[in-house]
Amino acid sequence: MLISRAQSILNMSSESLNIAWMIIAAALVMAMQIGFCFLESGMVRAKNSINVAIKNLADFCVSAAIFWVVGFGIMFGSSKWGLFGSELFLFQTNQDWWLTAFFIFQLVFCGTAITIISGAVAERMRFNAYILIALFTSGLIYPLFGHWAWGGIIPDTQAGWLANLGFIDFAGSTIVHSVGGWIALSAVLILGPRIGKYSDANKGKFTGSSFPLAVLGTLILWF
Repeated sequence: MLISRAQSILNMSSESLNIAWMIIAAALVMAMQIGFCFLESGMVRAKNSINVAIKNLADFCVSAAIFWVVGFGIMFGSSKWGLFGSELFLFQTNQDWWLTAFFIFQLVFCGTAITIISGAVAERMRFNAYILIALFTSGLIYPLFGHWAWGGIIPDTQAGWLANLGFIDFAGSTIVHSVGGWIALSAVLILGPRIGKYSDANKGKFTGSSFPLAVLGTLILWF
């Protein structure tokens, strides 16, 4: 009986540590938002620094809300034909502690994928248009691809079609960074080049507002 009780305590402690570590990891990922904000605000012209900073704040708020409503369900719900999830919409935090911690961990990664786009379109996209991209990405593109590769992580759910083919994502390199990068590339192809920025006539007119702030942001991201 004592051995059984001891094993039960050890199992509880192990689960608590796993949950605590997941929350700590989520906090570290969320800190990337600070790094992106500093880096991008410091590298754009002073007149646009506030606009870029607000975009970084707004995209996280928007992506978090949409990911809670539909994104998490599409990404990690029970799979339909390996293409998308079909439950866990409007995620309820009273289901269990591990799942709640996992939801938070995945939510901050969604925000990171959106913010990658922000730097590519800095100074060249209206606020409303950028928010629409954030909505579309966090509610559909990111969760869909995430389900294909990461679906089935939650017990009693099925894997996505890419995972079934043996696809492995290393630390979000494809799902988070590559997806954000491809959407950013699509956006800049539509926007076109930064005409005049690199010409001799405009030399010095496109100087960043604060290089120390940009360096601080880089160091935070590096950390």
